[in-house]
Amino acid sequence: MISLAQEKLKALQCTNCASTYPVDSKIYCCSKCGGILEVLYDYDVLAECVSRSIFKSERDGVWKYFHLLPLRTKQAIISLSEGGTNLIKSKRLAEEYGLENLYVKDETRNPTGSFKDRPNTVGISKACEFGAHTIAVASSGNAAGSLSAYAAKAGLRCIVAVPADVPLGKLTQIMVYGPKIVKVRGTYSTAFNLIREACRKHGWHNLTSVSTANPYQVEGDKTVAYELCEQLDWNPPDWVTVPLGAGPLLVGAWKGFKELYRLDLIRKLPKMVGVQAEGCSPIVRAFKEGKTEVKSWTEPKTIAHSIADPLVGYAQDGTLTLNRIRESHGVAESVTDDEMIEAISILARREGIFAEPAASASLAVVKKLKDSGVIAKDDCVVSLVTGTGLKSPESILKTLIEPRVIEADLAELEKVV
Repeated sequence: MISLAQEKLKALQCTNCASTYPVDSKIYCCSKCGGILEVLYDYDVLAECVSRSIFKSERDGVWKYFHLLPLRTKQAIISLSEGGTNLIKSKRLAEEYGLENLYVKDETRNPTGSFKDRPNTVGISKACEFGAHTIAVASSGNAAGSLSAYAAKAGLRCIVAVPADVPLGKLTQIMVYGPKIVKVRGTYSTAFNLIREACRKHGWHNLTSVSTANPYQVEGDKTVAYELCEQLDWNPPDWVTVPLGAGPLLVGAWKGFKELYRLDLIRKLPKMVGVQAEGCSPIVRAFKEGKTEVKSWTEPKTIAHSIADPLVGYAQDGTLTLNRIRESHGVAESVTDDEMIEAISILARREGIFAEPAASASLAVVKKLKDSGVIAKDDCVVSLVTGTGLKSPESILKTLIEPRVIEADLAELEKVV
């Protein structure tokens, strides 16, 4: 089956110099200026073919939106039933933060426990369509765990580079799927630059989840915006809060909202909130200083490994994210490690969702922006909770009280409870 999107695709277009390339070009960045490539559609023509009704008979998940994704045929799809995650209207958490309409998009429900399954199902499917045999990824943990699972499903050779301090829970998940793993001394950026160099030399297909590495990954990220709008009866929220490393999820989500708007499926656009850890916040720094470019961060210091991205060697990803935040009339803000820990606890005890530190940042920032008057009490807010805390429990464990050990005696139990 040929997708409507494939028939209506125009080209890959550089976000910097606007140069265009054939849509099925096996290139990662603009050959003229080194800029980031984006999949370009003919929305005027696509609007004649796509309506809300096209999605009604499809099952939930990323591939429900096949006609808006850049694959030629469904035969190339590699899927683990990702997407279709719950959108939870919070009552107790909303009361805690003094809001009337607070929603949590629970991306921990994806097959490997994080939102990375969205870009990876599209990225690996496109790689299979290109005839790839070896795929490679640099990751702080979640992306590698996800891609390793999809590589196992597809029967592809998978090369993984992670920072040497990757949390044990995340490393265990990666290892169990059987890829070739190396732990690299240094930061995520160090691992990224190593994988980029190796892919250039050996012809491996780079599926690292940043826009510099692959223009097709972000097409999976945008499906979270499609789902949000459907789940809210095609009424987008006022604000969407997104944890940021380099920011491909925010870039993708914003693209998804804009596509629905251009296709006349929604009538307004939300403001995007990019949130980073205070100990590694290059995008927030550039936003607050009114800069037009994001500069690398010298030394990340945060428990939020998933977003501790100093952007060394590819700061243009951060700059693209910065531009998208401003385009949406949104804001960029940072939160402390303590604020993330507090948000982990509140989210777990109010809504029954266990998030990792980076994922809880999207809620910690809601409280911060509400208290500062940026977010109003009656605004509709959606926070993307991007990954499960089961992969890095050490961050919250030290704040918990060790359970008492008792004899199997009812009287002793009653004393405790």
